[in-house]
Amino acid sequence: MSAVADEEVANVQASLKPGDLVPDFTMPATNGFGQRLQEARGSYLMLIWLGNCDECSERLVRYQLLAESLEIEGLKGWFVWTPKGKRQPPNMRLPVLKYEEQWRQSWTFNDRPAVMLINADGRLDHLLTGDLRDNYQETEQVVMRWMSQGRDYQRPE
Repeated sequence: MSAVADEEVANVQASLKPGDLVPDFTMPATNGFGQRLQEARGSYLMLIWLGNCDECSERLVRYQLLAESLEIEGLKGWFVWTPKGKRQPPNMRLPVLKYEEQWRQSWTFNDRPAVMLINADGRLDHLLTGDLRDNYQETEQVVMRWMSQGRDYQRPE
């Protein structure tokens, strides 16, 4: 990627908001095959960007169970983890994607932790930021409405 392309991706991720097309990425997974966002098109994706996470599986299991319970409805769930020092990735059944700066086909979302709800067309329908433990109840409610109302539910302002 050129410096101009790098800057464009940085600008897109800094200003990513509901309604925007989410830029494609490819990331290796810590627990299986890597994932490319483009391959999730046609499905609905709950992308969970982890913050400072070291063996945080116990905090994430509710998100995993939520994604698994809606899999039959077409929802996929992926975690994105950034390695730091000797920290270990969470041990989950869902893919845990590994963001690394040198992996040129990926990008990072800096406002972490965050949950992105991406529709089948690759557009960001919802962005929930803040502590995952504190935001689980709101996330669950939004996901359930989003999935039950044709996945086009927009939270009232």
